[in-house]
Amino acid sequence: MNKSLLTSVFLLLSPFCFSQKIDAQDLIEKSIKAHDPNTKFEKLKYAFEYQIVRDGAPTRYFEVAFNRPKDIFVYSVKSDSVSFQQKLEKGVCDLTLNESKIIPEISAKRYQIDCERTKYLKSVYTYLFGLPFKLKDPGVMISDEIKEVSFNQKNSYEVAVSFEKGIGTDRWFFYFDQSTYLLNGYKFIHDSAKNDGEFIFLEDYHSYNGILYPRIKKWHWNQTEQHFRTDKILN
Repeated sequence: MNKSLLTSVFLLLSPFCFSQKIDAQDLIEKSIKAHDPNTKFEKLKYAFEYQIVRDGAPTRYFEVAFNRPKDIFVYSVKSDSVSFQQKLEKGVCDLTLNESKIIPEISAKRYQIDCERTKYLKSVYTYLFGLPFKLKDPGVMISDEIKEVSFNQKNSYEVAVSFEKGIGTDRWFFYFDQSTYLLNGYKFIHDSAKNDGEFIFLEDYHSYNGILYPRIKKWHWNQTEQHFRTDKILN
């Protein structure tokens, strides 16, 4: 075997030649498959018991329920002193306080029981429980650039995301585990010059109706990196 042929064979067999740079869209598809290996997301019907512990605020306990086939979202709170439910079914709002549809104004203000608040809650929790699937929505602009970074002390792929006008104004960054493709977390920035906004660590994945979700979300301020809030799925 002559020298030039030997060199060609060596190059063909080298690990470098077998490596393939991952594409951002392909990375998202791999992440969706990792979170939802049996394509259960569009059929999601589940009620998540939720806890939020935040600095300087009382601990909150509530339930968020999704029925995607019927387009139903329910946010409900039950305690010794009060119970209320805020529901959207195909855009129709339904509110109850202590199982009554008659809600005094003072109670509505105290507990923020109104339809605009319900729409906001649906938007927030549908997005958070819809990741990474929501990255395939119309109007989402995925950067072609992928960076290899450490996020929450885990080797991650960083992908930047922006949105078309009228959909969103924040700049988001998503962090995918280099081994499993599960989301390690995400970050959003309102104003790049101020580096405001927050970053969130995702931990302790569990299967819910065949879909992998993190039981714990740890929130931090971008500017100070201070941890200020922990969300936890209790069931």
